[in-house]
Amino acid sequence: MTDSRRALSVAFPDTVLEEHSDSLRDKTAKLGLIARTCSVFGVDTIQVFRDQRGRGESALIKRILEYLETPQYLRRRVFPMDDSLKFAGLLPPLRIPSHKPKVKLEKLRIGEFREGVVLTDGLSVDVGLDQPLGLRFKVAPNKRVTTRVTSVRPLEGVLTERSQTGEYWGYTVEVKGVDEMLSDSRFNLKIATSRYGTPLGTTIGPIHDAIDRSRGVMMIFGSPSRGLLDLIKNLKQRVPFVVNLYPEQQTLTVRTEEAMSSGLYLLEIIGALKNESLKPI
Repeated sequence: MTDSRRALSVAFPDTVLEEHSDSLRDKTAKLGLIARTCSVFGVDTIQVFRDQRGRGESALIKRILEYLETPQYLRRRVFPMDDSLKFAGLLPPLRIPSHKPKVKLEKLRIGEFREGVVLTDGLSVDVGLDQPLGLRFKVAPNKRVTTRVTSVRPLEGVLTERSQTGEYWGYTVEVKGVDEMLSDSRFNLKIATSRYGTPLGTTIGPIHDAIDRSRGVMMIFGSPSRGLLDLIKNLKQRVPFVVNLYPEQQTLTVRTEEAMSSGLYLLEIIGALKNESLKPI
């Protein structure tokens, strides 16, 4: 999250892949769509919560989503290949600002930010260039870090925070229980989605006002076989808004990745509206 943006999160159950129970290829493709959607809308945190009544796959979900968020030049260092990444070659590139191309040193700019992994000496970082970036102080090796270039010849830099880049720098992935997810104070406005919720068009004004007052916003989605009202007990008492994104829905179900794309787009539109435009539709 950059300093000028409100924190944004999406949450969904670890059974989100259950419709593709026998196909790692299809699971990988679905997670690629989710990662692209989250990146397009600048999601800071993806929260995967445990569905106690299903066969969750949180480890696979987390691994593939984190693999995609990692710059290509670091993936071999961060992710030893295993069966879970068998179809990684089919994943779409995210093309977010942190995924910088390799450039020659003479084209590198002082002050540029680059993601890297600290090498074994603790004093140099692989940032995807022809030579490692040097640090003045030793840090723990094998750690992924964000760096800022302070010198090109010699190539040197300092560690920094993602928030200092001034750009969308990617998402993190967290696995949590339902109660932990719902009590996350970083995202004090939580909007759940359900076909049995209130039509979104009738709640635009209250949601807009709640967004204005919030530190961060979380949108919560269900699984292919069970909606949130079935997944989370007393949901309507635990979150301020349970909305129906598709009040004129003509299909029996709406896929999680479809709901996520629509929900995040509508959230962006509502947040940008002026007060005088807020009339129920």
